[in-house]
Amino acid sequence: MMIRRKKMIGWSAAAWLCLSLAALAEPAQAIKEKRGGESNYRIGAGDVLLIEVAGEPELKRKVKVMEQGTIRLPYIEHDLPLEGLTEAQAIALLKQEYLVILKEPQVTLFIEEYGARAASIVGAVNKPRRIPLTRELRIFDLISEGGGLSDKAGTVIHLIHTRAAPDEIGQNAASGEGIEIIDLRQLVRRPELNRAIRDGDVLNVPEAGIFYVAGSVNKPGSFALKDTIKLTQAIAMAGGLAPDSRKKEIHLFRSTDPTQPAQIAQVINLAEIERNPNKDIILQPYDVVLVPEATRIKSARSLFQSFIGGLGNAAGFGIVR
Repeated sequence: MMIRRKKMIGWSAAAWLCLSLAALAEPAQAIKEKRGGESNYRIGAGDVLLIEVAGEPELKRKVKVMEQGTIRLPYIEHDLPLEGLTEAQAIALLKQEYLVILKEPQVTLFIEEYGARAASIVGAVNKPRRIPLTRELRIFDLISEGGGLSDKAGTVIHLIHTRAAPDEIGQNAASGEGIEIIDLRQLVRRPELNRAIRDGDVLNVPEAGIFYVAGSVNKPGSFALKDTIKLTQAIAMAGGLAPDSRKKEIHLFRSTDPTQPAQIAQVINLAEIERNPNKDIILQPYDVVLVPEATRIKSARSLFQSFIGGLGNAAGFGIVR
């Protein structure tokens, strides 16, 4: 072993300054993971690292990053802070430390087990799960890891930051926690909204609101309220009016909670809306549009059939006339 100076290595401000300058000088260093590809993963507590120095087998160590974000190595008298560093930055730090006892140390570092950083995706996706952050992931990546959006997904997502964002050297920033509400349609058009996922983030995909069209329409049922839907559009989605419908007496039942009875909001004359589209009504989540039939007998029968058939999922609604 080529020992230039046989003494324990001491931590100093100068060493940290050199590390910082080295990290800034070579940010594009290509450190490969075992699976291949460039790694920009940031080391965290619980990760298991394999550290080797070329030509120095006695320095080979498999170490686990402690809860404090540090590791311990032979010939180094202090704990090394690795939490928040990329593999390239950690290697730069190790090289700086080993320069005291070795000439031009060639250090390699592999992350053998990822035990620290993770994010979660929940809500209206096909595979809600917790995802280890073994590389940089963005919103689109996280949605893909969650199996994609389900048919029930709405048009917004909630990116919940449970921890403050780390700065360049892995220290906690003073701010950064909170919730970002992002419109999926804007996300497609604006790449800057495709945020990088941080450790502890939760991506929630709320379900779209539901509305119901029942009674004298061709295809009564429930429909996802993914966009702005007006009354005339809702009727069209339900296959249009049946021949015996009373288009001048359409009932709109409204409730803000699907577990509570819906109250009648208003009786709508569809003929007036056809004459003046500005009178069309924007639907809200959990609205029920009931189109009566021409006779009272048929209307009662339609109401019953609607709630048994077309509104099979609306068990929480009770209509109060």
